[in-house]
Amino acid sequence: MIKPYSCLKDNYAMPTHQVNLDALIQRQDFEAGVSAIQGEHPVFKLDELQYHKTVFRLLRKPDFQRTTNNWAPNMIVEFVRTFLDKELIPAIIIWHSQASEKIYLIDGAHRISALIAWVNDDYGDGIISRQFFGDGITERQRKLHNDTRKLIHETIGSYADLVQKAANNPENDTDIDVRRGRVVATRTPVLQRVEGDSITAEKAFLRINGSPAIIDSTELDVIQARRKPNTIATRALMQAGKGYQYWARFTDSKDKISTLAAEVYKLLFGEIVEISTQSPDVPRAGQPYSQEAFNMVLDMVNGFNNIRPVAWQASKRKSEAAKKTPELPDDVDGSTTLAFLERVKKIARFAFDPSLSGALGLDPAVYCYGPDKFYTSAYLVALQFAMELDAQEKLFEFTEVRHDFEEFIVRHKSFIKDISHGKGSRTRPLESLMELHRTVLKCFIDGRQDEKQPTDEEITAALLESPALKTTLKISEPNVKVPATPPKQRRKSFPKSVQQAKVLQDTLDNRGTCPICRARLAPFSRSKDHKVEKSAGGDASVENLQHTHAYCNSGYKTKLRHMAIMEGKTDETTA
Repeated sequence: MIKPYSCLKDNYAMPTHQVNLDALIQRQDFEAGVSAIQGEHPVFKLDELQYHKTVFRLLRKPDFQRTTNNWAPNMIVEFVRTFLDKELIPAIIIWHSQASEKIYLIDGAHRISALIAWVNDDYGDGIISRQFFGDGITERQRKLHNDTRKLIHETIGSYADLVQKAANNPENDTDIDVRRGRVVATRTPVLQRVEGDSITAEKAFLRINGSPAIIDSTELDVIQARRKPNTIATRALMQAGKGYQYWARFTDSKDKISTLAAEVYKLLFGEIVEISTQSPDVPRAGQPYSQEAFNMVLDMVNGFNNIRPVAWQASKRKSEAAKKTPELPDDVDGSTTLAFLERVKKIARFAFDPSLSGALGLDPAVYCYGPDKFYTSAYLVALQFAMELDAQEKLFEFTEVRHDFEEFIVRHKSFIKDISHGKGSRTRPLESLMELHRTVLKCFIDGRQDEKQPTDEEITAALLESPALKTTLKISEPNVKVPATPPKQRRKSFPKSVQQAKVLQDTLDNRGTCPICRARLAPFSRSKDHKVEKSAGGDASVENLQHTHAYCNSGYKTKLRHMAIMEGKTDETTA
């Protein structure tokens, strides 16, 4: 059911699937030192929002405005219907430049973008969006475009159809399509204007959007810190280096940032799919079109580059104690942004990239999902865990027990859910999830050294020794009976969580395995390996090809050879 417009504010809470309308209004920095036009407001009807018309070409979003992708298809349809049926709509707040006549949208970018989308039949994959994104339009974005277009046509009709019906039926006063077509020619968006210069306009934007119900504190911090390297790197990653270039002022490095961001985006998110019975795999890093994904990438950039919140968030730099921490400087030439992106790329490659000799090829289905859904905290910990194994030179030991370690994680998917829910959002669960991984790994490594495989009960007992995990994990103390709960009446239709749980379960059950470590091998992590080495006469036949993790194929095998030589089981010639 379509929601009434009273629920659809410009920055409504982030839906699961958002239509990308970011291309429809050009983004531009405010014209410094310029005052607003005095006098009457500009007036325009929907006809002027066609992409070749003057008003459309004069519309601008301030460069710090967040990405216009916060509305789901039904929200766009309901807003267009509300406009055509002459229902109450909040005023659009603008700043009208005296120097250029350009009309900057201070509040109302989503509302005007929805109208532009309808007028131009462009919901992320139309003529305007294709010019803007180039080859950066994903299958997900294309699907949302088609879904929105279909819903529009089924419930309202296209702009062209309604205009034509109104023109062809001048005497028909009862047909709703004819009436709506006439509204196209008569109704104008209500505008309110900010007086003063561009600085006044920016302050107005921050004041209007200062309530957490409109834009949360993180987004406001990103807007205020928009020239700092961590926020530029985050925005570049979220856009895969496409669309509006927040880094365009870096003349010598802007192309490098775009290219690098596209590379890292592919490493982080892989193929963009959903958890569904038709998908070939589960999403590697959730859905990139979400505030959750933006927060995850921002936390990743900050965490892997050792940037504390107090160093860049204006909201945290007000106390005297905070001012003792050096502020992260603005990036003046793009070099720091590139360095931040390179750091994320290095870690992402080591975790996922089979083309990197020594990469672990961690399976997101194992590490990043609870029983039925993706957790951003678990994804960040997977990257951090890989980095720690490398730093502590534990890759060989990990590979020796990798199969058993990962099987325990799969059997106890509920632990990821318990910690992620129990500790709170964003980065709060990270240390507890790391402690879970460290403790389980230590149990298996110690057991291998003692030639005694630890049981699940022994491992859970070790986990319960940690005060943080004991209060979070929903596991009983040994020998304590859990009272039975009365059975609930089962519903007959499968809820989304059950469907997702089944898809995840099937994905895990049907994964191929690495023949060297026996752990699961995600398709994107396959490294090509000769069963009989080339040096020993192995050929390039199908029979001699096996798929392994990159580290199993390189560092692990190299160390096994070295150990064999040291033990005198072979010599350097045969090795």
